[in-house]
Amino acid sequence: MERRPSNGGAMKRPVNISRRFEDHMNLYWMNLSRFTTLLIILNISLFFLTELVTRHGYFYTYFSLAALLVVEFGLLVPVGLAHKLWYYAFYLCWEGVALYFLISSVWYWVRVNGM
Repeated sequence: MERRPSNGGAMKRPVNISRRFEDHMNLYWMNLSRFTTLLIILNISLFFLTELVTRHGYFYTYFSLAALLVVEFGLLVPVGLAHKLWYYAFYLCWEGVALYFLISSVWYWVRVNGM
């Protein structure tokens, strides 16, 4: 004998992504904060301590640090929007911009030092 679902055979409703984000937002914000701090340390230790920026006039490192500053500003200033998914996605995009400039800086560093 075949059993039918109790809801009359209807499909389950999809989980709302905003609701799911609100359930785990503390975890997401903590990880974004840790990753931002890691990228700031990498930026400073790779390019400022080795004097690549001052000797070669390379500015992508500054762009990366500026994007990370925007993310840190969003993490530190309590505006009451931390539970909104679009607010987190905005700063996650800035983190991606910073990561792009960091990877570009590493690529430039490898190419300049390899020649």
